[in-house]
Amino acid sequence: MFRRHWSGLPKDPSFPADLKGLGYFINDEDEIRSTEDPDCYFKFFLNRNPRINERQRFAFNQALEMVIHERLENEGLQKVTLPLGSTAEDRHVPIFVSPCLMFKSRVVVIFGEPTQDLGLLAGRVASGPGGIDKGSMVSVVRVLQTQASSDVDPSPPGIVLANTGQLYWWPEGKRGVTVSASTAIPLPSIVHHGRRHVPALNNVPGSEDPTAHVRHVFDEVLRKITQEAAKVSVVAIGESCEIVTKYLDDEKNWLVWQDRLSSLLLLGSVYPDDELTNESFKHFLAKASRTRAYATSAEPLDAPLAPPTGNPDEGVPNLGCPCYSSAEPHHAEVILISALGPALGYLETVAMTPDFENPPIAVPERPEPEFTEQDWGQVPEEEKPLVTRWTGEK
Repeated sequence: MFRRHWSGLPKDPSFPADLKGLGYFINDEDEIRSTEDPDCYFKFFLNRNPRINERQRFAFNQALEMVIHERLENEGLQKVTLPLGSTAEDRHVPIFVSPCLMFKSRVVVIFGEPTQDLGLLAGRVASGPGGIDKGSMVSVVRVLQTQASSDVDPSPPGIVLANTGQLYWWPEGKRGVTVSASTAIPLPSIVHHGRRHVPALNNVPGSEDPTAHVRHVFDEVLRKITQEAAKVSVVAIGESCEIVTKYLDDEKNWLVWQDRLSSLLLLGSVYPDDELTNESFKHFLAKASRTRAYATSAEPLDAPLAPPTGNPDEGVPNLGCPCYSSAEPHHAEVILISALGPALGYLETVAMTPDFENPPIAVPERPEPEFTEQDWGQVPEEEKPLVTRWTGEK
């Protein structure tokens, strides 16, 4: 009788987790290029088999992450594991913090998108046009290190880079990966469908999901390794905007942080304030406010898009705070890259100005475009909708 052994199945592909081994190098413009053809960036479609492509990207992302982490450490940041006190053998999630965080009068904490690796802003920039520094937190850290903590403290603020993405613990690799990357971890063979998520194996205590991680950073990191008088500037990107605002909307949490929160920056938020119930927090967002949102928009950088009540003409919901253009029309992950100077400059302005309040926002009205028969005639035939007349006959 025919019998197939498990060992006879085709092996899962393996790639070296370094740029040189993968056939790439970093050029003088800080961009990753192909060794074979320096005009080309990262090539994802290596094979018709999608598993091979995913395994190559998994190795490439690990190699890119190592470069970014090395540069962040060169900027003076230190890697800390959560829960605090956990070892490399324990289930943990890494974050980056400034040294001597306890002695900082202001701390900037950044919650990135839950789909991103620690230290990465946008893979489309870090591994493509723009380069590694521009597409990662390296550029953000460098700008923050030129700022003053307050009007009485000229030293730079402390920095905490949270890790809302790499919360899936990979036991064999002894590290956390993102949910999307967990589908590309090594399997017994190339034909295996994947792994079952086992909470006791794959969850990190205290950071089981992005919501738990945000709570853990506020409750266990900021409250324990910063001084009680230190002000906190919060930056949230993408889905983290909703998670952070819901955390602060909780009355118990708001009582703890309302006097310590220096400013709040929401990048790519699309969540209306309808479900917020804490009137004091909503007042902080809207008027007494040291909160600003940046949205994807083709309008010029820093152009006002909407007051706290929103602006349907620009497709901006009632975010509860003033909203400005990032000059990035499509991708939320690129907002902080595009609006880096004005966004981080806002944090410093608030910190340097006692009793700061957002100025009134004036949104110019956008006139309705008028279409004429001449405009319709200029539309190419292939772009016009197909119009047919129904006669009632089948």
